[in-house]
Amino acid sequence: METCLALENLTKRYGRTLAVDALSLEVRRGEVLGLLGRNGAGKSTTIGMLCRLIRRTSGRVEIFGLDLDRHFLQIAGRMGVLVERPAFHEHLTVRRVLKLHALLSGRNMSPDWALKTADLEHAAGMKVGALSQGMRQRLGIAQAILTEPELLVLDEPTSGLDVEGTREVLRFLRRLADDVGVTIIFSSHQMGEVETLCDRVAILNKGRLVACEEKASLRPWDLSRVDALCDRPEEAAALLGREPWVLSASADGNGVRLELDGPRADEVAAALVGGGFRVSGLLPRRLTLEDYFLKVTAP
Repeated sequence: METCLALENLTKRYGRTLAVDALSLEVRRGEVLGLLGRNGAGKSTTIGMLCRLIRRTSGRVEIFGLDLDRHFLQIAGRMGVLVERPAFHEHLTVRRVLKLHALLSGRNMSPDWALKTADLEHAAGMKVGALSQGMRQRLGIAQAILTEPELLVLDEPTSGLDVEGTREVLRFLRRLADDVGVTIIFSSHQMGEVETLCDRVAILNKGRLVACEEKASLRPWDLSRVDALCDRPEEAAALLGREPWVLSASADGNGVRLELDGPRADEVAAALVGGGFRVSGLLPRRLTLEDYFLKVTAP
């Protein structure tokens, strides 16, 4: 698949502080890539460098096969950007903000579809100064999508939105990728949002890329978390709970849910059979994305 964005050794230093450390990454056209990391991991700095809002210390950025520095205006006309906590002129109306953005982008287009998509039709005549935080965030999203960009770069786009608003934004972004082929880079610290929206996840920790995989690859089987399918679950849980290598054991429907100190399938089976239980299966569980994230970003 064609590459939309390529980063090579992207680095940002603030004095002695290394905010982003030699980040190399490719994003395919039509892909939704989630940038996941703790606060201060380098997500917003990376996005700022992609948009030339932050000057990088070193490294190379190519977007649409073009060098970002040499072809910035050409690239910018095909991008939509939402920075963290977007700011607007307080005295302008919502509609005027969008019309000015369209004119500055060289695209004299109506803001009506963006207002509708961002659920801001009712607020089109309101001044920015009267908007709530959630409505300001919706205005930022409307501005980012207004010119029908090929690439959307979004920094915490659901910040300030309620549950239903978040759900609507995620559904809309997924449709843009699936139906129109828009490439989306989506920064968040919310695991559920990343799991819902993204095809691939890049995890940053202290400025370094520590993982970048398809979602399923980030959730491997965990042999220390096992569901033992057996009869008499309550009695089986009590039996296994006495073993020193069992961290927790609880009856769960057709068996026992176990947390072990390591891979212990043979010991679990032997203990249950030795206790007179009928065992029909031992099923490992997958790590959650949160489990994996905590594992690769542990101090």
